[in-house]
Amino acid sequence: MRAAESPVELRRELGIFSAAMLVVGGIIGSGIFFTPAETAKELPTAGWVLFVWAVGGVVAFAGALTYAELGALMPDAGGAYVYIREAFGALPAFLYGWMSLLLIASGAIAAVAVGFAGYVEHFVPLGAIGGRLGVAGITIAVLALVNYLGVKPGALVQNVMTVAKVAALGVVIVGAAVLWNRLAVPPLVPNAPPPRTSLRAGLGAAFVPVLFTIGGWQQMNMVAGEIRDPGRNIPRALAIGIAIVVVCYLGANTAYLRALGRDGLAASTAVAADTATQMFGPGGATFIALAAMISIFGFVNVTILANSRIVYAMARDGLFLDAAARVHPRFGSPHVAIVVMAVWSIALLLLTAGNLGTLLSGVVFADWIFFGLGAASVFALRRSMPNAERPYRTFGYPVVPGFFVIAAVAGIVSSFYKSLRMSLLGTVILAAGVVVFVLVRRRAR
Repeated sequence: MRAAESPVELRRELGIFSAAMLVVGGIIGSGIFFTPAETAKELPTAGWVLFVWAVGGVVAFAGALTYAELGALMPDAGGAYVYIREAFGALPAFLYGWMSLLLIASGAIAAVAVGFAGYVEHFVPLGAIGGRLGVAGITIAVLALVNYLGVKPGALVQNVMTVAKVAALGVVIVGAAVLWNRLAVPPLVPNAPPPRTSLRAGLGAAFVPVLFTIGGWQQMNMVAGEIRDPGRNIPRALAIGIAIVVVCYLGANTAYLRALGRDGLAASTAVAADTATQMFGPGGATFIALAAMISIFGFVNVTILANSRIVYAMARDGLFLDAAARVHPRFGSPHVAIVVMAVWSIALLLLTAGNLGTLLSGVVFADWIFFGLGAASVFALRRSMPNAERPYRTFGYPVVPGFFVIAAVAGIVSSFYKSLRMSLLGTVILAAGVVVFVLVRRRAR
């Protein structure tokens, strides 16, 4: 049973620039400032490190090309939730929404907000406002309020934060290029983490943090119901956004390797700060800390903005609280869904005392299950809706979407290999979602 339709609909107010910034902002969070060390630990040389990041870029392009067709075909709020529902039915779509609300999106919001608070603490004492947990909770609440006031205020914050973070990474990349011949040979690092004995195992393990860091372009598809001329703007925004991210990621990793070397990168706990210090002196670390704060703040904003639309779509389908399907009559935002996402994120923050890292590592595989399932929708929908108008068709179909689905499967397998216990925990949470779905359906009947 579907929830009653809201008399007020979401407004198409976002242009191609804002859509592209949502793509970039949804991908570039805190990962690029830290995860390159995880890839370097697994691999023997700088060349292999750059190779695995280049493969990640190819995967991102394949995913974006696939999601471009789906977004142009079904420019509705909820993104992959809608594609999976139409292609494979209500249960897998519900499981996507269940995992997103319960842990993937809300957990990411909480964890990244704690990371933001940690950077703030470097500059000002936080005791008077509840320490890191207090600042993280305030950050989530403030950004939820901004998005409550409409998609335009949320997009404005996102545009400013995204331009700033890309500019900051650009300083590091351009700085490395200009100073390339003046930088000293990376120093030897005693007791540097050794690579895995098997290159195949190393590539598989390194692929997990790369997939984690390149994920997020689907955030823009979640707000497809608010993008003007979606058939034209969604594919273009995805192409522009992914191109910017790939240049930033490959450029940043090249800079890290030039300044630190493979061993220095593998041993670093703050790769961007260490690289900036090598290039610009002690002031470089402060610059990177500010850049990371901006990047993290923007990521929290886009995650709230985009994933609240999944809650809204579930409610419209009668799979969540009916009130979450409401659109604010003045602001045009799914205001109840935004509040639900923010409140649960803050509750998760408090329930775990901000220690979300280990738990989140166990559900990375679940994220890629639904990335892959969303992409596989393009095959099912080509068969079930052969005559539907498709403003854009995936370049290289069926090879490109097939490659992405295979890459998603490889990411899932690699996650189990790298973190078996936590991946099994994520599987249990998925199974619990099946039980909840059955109970929700019974209540609806």
